[in-house]
Amino acid sequence: MNIEIDDYFIIVSFHGEIDSSHVGSYRKQLDDLIENSHKDMIFDFSDTTMIDSSGIGLVLGRYNQLKNDQRILMITGLNSVTYRLFELTGLFKIMPYFKSMEDIKEGKL
Repeated sequence: MNIEIDDYFIIVSFHGEIDSSHVGSYRKQLDDLIENSHKDMIFDFSDTTMIDSSGIGLVLGRYNQLKNDQRILMITGLNSVTYRLFELTGLFKIMPYFKSMEDIKEGKL
């Protein structure tokens, strides 16, 4: 997981698999970021190969934290398999999905 903070967003890029063996450490780092910033957050999954149910829980938990503070969690870069998982779980009904970081910068849903 790489973290970049720009003028507007906290950009979190995930790499490889997001499963129960990684979620605990990711959760701690992300919770600290959310607590110590007032920016919206972007999860970039462009380099992610797999997300399991604990990864979905990680995303949903951070969404709820940000929502409680009137902030937004945006999703980008899902491959076809992970896109379908997000679609089936209904996450796109509560958080915006952008095909790429460029689309986020241009405001294209």
